[in-house]
Amino acid sequence: MRALILHGADDLRLDDVPAPAAGPGEIVVDVLVALTCATDAKMMRAGAHPALGPLPSPLGHEMAGVIREAGEGVDGLRPGDAVVVANSAPCLDCPACRAGRPNLCRRITYLTGAFAERVRVPAAIVARNTHLLPPGLAPAEAAAAEPLACAVHTARGCRTARPREVLILGGGVQGWFLTALLAGAGDRVTLLDPHPERRARALRAGAAAARAVPDGDRELDALRESLGDECGAELVVEAVGRPAAWRMAVALARPGGEVVFHGGCPAGTRVDLPTDLIHYSELTLRGSYHHTPDAFREALSLIADGVIPVGELLQRPIGLSDVADALRASRGDKHPVMPQTD
Repeated sequence: MRALILHGADDLRLDDVPAPAAGPGEIVVDVLVALTCATDAKMMRAGAHPALGPLPSPLGHEMAGVIREAGEGVDGLRPGDAVVVANSAPCLDCPACRAGRPNLCRRITYLTGAFAERVRVPAAIVARNTHLLPPGLAPAEAAAAEPLACAVHTARGCRTARPREVLILGGGVQGWFLTALLAGAGDRVTLLDPHPERRARALRAGAAAARAVPDGDRELDALRESLGDECGAELVVEAVGRPAAWRMAVALARPGGEVVFHGGCPAGTRVDLPTDLIHYSELTLRGSYHHTPDAFREALSLIADGVIPVGELLQRPIGLSDVADALRASRGDKHPVMPQTD
């Protein structure tokens, strides 16, 4: 079969590889559609990522397909079923899992390889994070459950009993998801992004305001004074994944506010932050990583119920041979990749 294999940094090849077979507890899925993602682009550029195995490694992690083969012991799934496959599953037994934080599982099982005609799904993911395709839902939209699950996980950690003044940095896929989720929960959301089309999309998703990124300290101060009680946002969510955006997020939080770093910077990145501001303003800074099986289920339901109209994100379909160029050119665009028709 054909599969896209990452051999090194920026070295993604369409290879002929042996077709997979299902072992005990595993399934083999004919991939109907996989979506391109900013994380795939990051993996390709760097040739490394926590979710990526040793090179050479298959690439792609947002997928929907049809079960071709089910191994011994698989329960509730059978050949011919249309499924949405998540890209991870926790062990449920390590300290993080027992503490209710399965996204930080020490023995988490990751899955890459969606950019292929078929993929073998590990037993842990079959048992804990593979779902039947909801009736009437397009496979390309269902595949967006994985990136939405990341935003669901972050949004859950941001929920409070009352609406807040929220600032989101970045109007890409994750920023758009976070805007829709937090605005839908009643928060007053302002989104920052340099691209007019992304700002317009955020307004359609429920943002109260969408602004260009401030240029210089004077514009930054003016933005802070325009938020809420003229002292910054109660909650700032960084959804860009760049050091400059992390620094800006801290600068735009009000005293006693919270900053959530949703966007992951490249490995090895260091960020200088103002210790006096963090200390004297009693800011809370925290990261948010990946998703949980429960967040994935919620994301799939939000898509199936039409709450999050992910079809607005989908670009033109492409084939396996187009993926490398699409990832090089991408700002995180979601192209449906159709392995069976390329």
